[in-house]
Amino acid sequence: MPFVARVWHWQSLWWITVTAFTVLLKHHYSIATAADLEWIFQPLAILLELFTGHIFQQDNYSEWVSYNANIRLVKACAGINFMIMSFLVYAWVFRPDSKENTGCLTQFIGQFLLISAAIIAAWATCLLANSLRIIIAMEAADQHWEIAIMGIDSKQLHRLIGMFIYIPLLSLQMTLCHCSISRAVYPAIKELHHNRLFYVPLFLYFIITVFVPIMTGNAFYKPDQFMEHVLHLLGVTLLFAIILKLKRYLLSS
Repeated sequence: MPFVARVWHWQSLWWITVTAFTVLLKHHYSIATAADLEWIFQPLAILLELFTGHIFQQDNYSEWVSYNANIRLVKACAGINFMIMSFLVYAWVFRPDSKENTGCLTQFIGQFLLISAAIIAAWATCLLANSLRIIIAMEAADQHWEIAIMGIDSKQLHRLIGMFIYIPLLSLQMTLCHCSISRAVYPAIKELHHNRLFYVPLFLYFIITVFVPIMTGNAFYKPDQFMEHVLHLLGVTLLFAIILKLKRYLLSS
């Protein structure tokens, strides 16, 4: 029983740390200005310059802008919600195993290194995801896709592009859970093994972008935009569900 209590102690410390970082990052984003998000915008601008060839520079408002591409990286472009979701996935993948013959200092250092790795991995994944999202949005603006797709305007199309990029990328991250699931305590997790690529990313997306705004009251500041976001997310969910059903049907036939 002492070993069981010890395992519970270190696992609890891990998830308390994960929760604390998630809450702090979400709070930081809610009150941050563009200057406060320099840690995400500057490397994002560098990646966009590398991938597109367009020069980005910082203006007087601490926002990064490419005048020749007519692109401005505002706060909504930071992708912090995706970084939080990505971090939670990595936290699940990297969660430590407690061993009976491991000392407290070793456990603490191990958890510190693992949580740091999860943060860095989520930051890097966020940069790559945002780069792809903005590049596609730039192409959409050049080709006037918003006119061709049922009257969807540029902001709505930008949001949809994000969903179609973020959810599959989270699904790719979930493939790292193959090793984790084999050591999972709860059999229910094993039963979700084959479906997690679809359900877990969508669950995280709904929690971060729907449930949290409702709980904090932010959803009620602009209810029309929030309901629009919910309807788009439900539509994307339905589409992915249809794709999953078709995949199962084709594999079973």
